[in-house]
Amino acid sequence: MREGTDDAVDRLSLPHCLALTLALAIAPIALWQAQAASPRPLPARAPVLARSCVIKPPDLSPLFPSPTEATDTNASAPAGEDASDDEEDDGDDAVPGLVLPGSATCLAISGTVNAGLQFDSYRVPQATSAVPPPSFSWLPNASFRIATSHDLASGLRVGTAFEMSIAPSKGQPDTVTIDEATVTVGAMTFGLAGSRFSFWTADEFAFSARLPSRNAGLIAWERDLAERWNLALSLEDPTLATTSSVPTVNGRVPDGIARLTYVNGPLTLHLAGALRDVPASASGFGRAGIIGATYEVKVLDRPGSVTAQIAGAVDGAPYIGSSLDATIARQILLPADSTRGFSAVIAARREWTDEWASNVYVSRYQISVPLLGQSKGKLRIDRIAANLVWTPVEGFKAGIEGSIAQTDIAIASRVVPATLGGRLLSAQLFVERAF
Repeated sequence: MREGTDDAVDRLSLPHCLALTLALAIAPIALWQAQAASPRPLPARAPVLARSCVIKPPDLSPLFPSPTEATDTNASAPAGEDASDDEEDDGDDAVPGLVLPGSATCLAISGTVNAGLQFDSYRVPQATSAVPPPSFSWLPNASFRIATSHDLASGLRVGTAFEMSIAPSKGQPDTVTIDEATVTVGAMTFGLAGSRFSFWTADEFAFSARLPSRNAGLIAWERDLAERWNLALSLEDPTLATTSSVPTVNGRVPDGIARLTYVNGPLTLHLAGALRDVPASASGFGRAGIIGATYEVKVLDRPGSVTAQIAGAVDGAPYIGSSLDATIARQILLPADSTRGFSAVIAARREWTDEWASNVYVSRYQISVPLLGQSKGKLRIDRIAANLVWTPVEGFKAGIEGSIAQTDIAIASRVVPATLGGRLLSAQLFVERAF
């Protein structure tokens, strides 16, 4: 009986053995297919960090490039390098920023915080009201700027800029001023920005730095004509200005501005003209012109510069004078006044060491109101200012500054505050931190 049982087992074992062998052979293949079909976890990705970038004016080729200039530039470049690699970025125009993760837009945030202890002394021989005694004042101020830049796939650059300043006042609400709010598309700029007419803005002086440069609502186009020549055309409305400006009537059309700039090594030349609609004038038009130049020089192997400019205007008072002059003139002149005037300035800068520098300027602002019988007269401001600035590290400076302003106002039927006439002596200790 046992032998029969063993034979039956032997007869049944052979197919089972074959099936078992086949199953063992197929099992690894099925397991591999199952693993291949099942989703696999993605490998860990490195974190994306913000990248540094620089916002600078768009690199647009000149309208009239010189063939010999392009050939010479490429030939002088070392092998394996582009000629553009040898060009240095303009430190005044280039602003460092960051490209945020997941974005192709360069974002730059900057600003300044400054404060000064100022002493003022008035001397008004023929004052019509009480003259303020000599006094000290604390003058804090801050500005904040946000700028963006984005290069489209077509190569067109789109940018924005917004800048505001805050000046706290003792016992009064803080004064908030929008200095710039623009959108730039290629060579076009739209919004609120500095007038294309202006040249020297006295930014080296704390007195003027607290008063933003003249701005206006504008539509501007700017482009290099050749290697050294730049042309800017703009339509501007000075009645939209948010900074110190001489009051003016709103024309039927915006003012037209044309500016030509020439840069050749140490020399910068600025020529500009303005034409505005003045319905009340005899000719129907106001006009202004300016010529300015800056020449960088070295004295005893130390860098310095000399700047000179002169501007004149007929029914174009908003385009002449500095921001300091405008703060006085706007308290005397009326928008309907027909004016004739000019302004002139000579300024110099000297860097004594890497940390110490001095600035000085002399200016005259003169404007008359000759046509209206009830308000004939003249306003003249002569000013001299100088400072000594210490810059131990980038972004921080401190210094001492002084100025003397002599103001003569003789306009009929106008009430002149005592603080505006006569001589004003001012001195200031200031510190500034930029970020």
